[in-house]
Amino acid sequence: MWLLIAAHSLQILYHSYQGTIRMKRFLLALLFMVAISSSHSVAQFGIAAGMNFETMSDISGSREATFENVTGYHAGMFYDFGLGAVGLKVGAYLRDLSNVEMNRSGFIDSFDIVLIDVPIDLRFNLTATPVIRPYILAGPVFSFPSSTNEEYDKALEKVNVSGNVGGGFAIDIAGVTLFPEIRYVIGVTRFLKDKFEIGGFEFDADEAQRQNSVMLRLGIGF
Repeated sequence: MWLLIAAHSLQILYHSYQGTIRMKRFLLALLFMVAISSSHSVAQFGIAAGMNFETMSDISGSREATFENVTGYHAGMFYDFGLGAVGLKVGAYLRDLSNVEMNRSGFIDSFDIVLIDVPIDLRFNLTATPVIRPYILAGPVFSFPSSTNEEYDKALEKVNVSGNVGGGFAIDIAGVTLFPEIRYVIGVTRFLKDKFEIGGFEFDADEAQRQNSVMLRLGIGF
């Protein structure tokens, strides 16, 4: 299942973002991780995929709108740098939300959001066994959202910053390491601009909108 999600994500990247600024950012993030890992013999490369459950705060102000919760998926790559009791985990992921519903005074509209996430996690190792090593993690996530809907794409902030906390296990099996994780991503900056226009309606929001996520992820380290 996870490999199918990862393969589908790579197809989206190739067909939808080839030659675009966001594709270049994604590739630059991966190249950066490869470059810094080459000088760290303890670095472990891996791939990961999972499901994400999103909530978005409503819009209040001159006009009001509400958002339905949405389920999506994410897939990408990571480097895990072992530094003893504390480690560093850097990744680059594609996060897809294909059917976000927005209710504007009874009129329901749907749109898609695709984000390129770059999490930078500090990993704190807990008491371990020879095979299973539990850990907790925390750090910032830098996201670059976009939408195929032109109006919503213009309404989205181009860079979002979130806080990321969670935990997981490093499980050594047959020469690879499995990383099952659960994460909670808390929006710090707004995901929509304070002023934007959708369907001929102008919005002047008086509160910052936040995008929060619960993520279930399985990584494989090589």
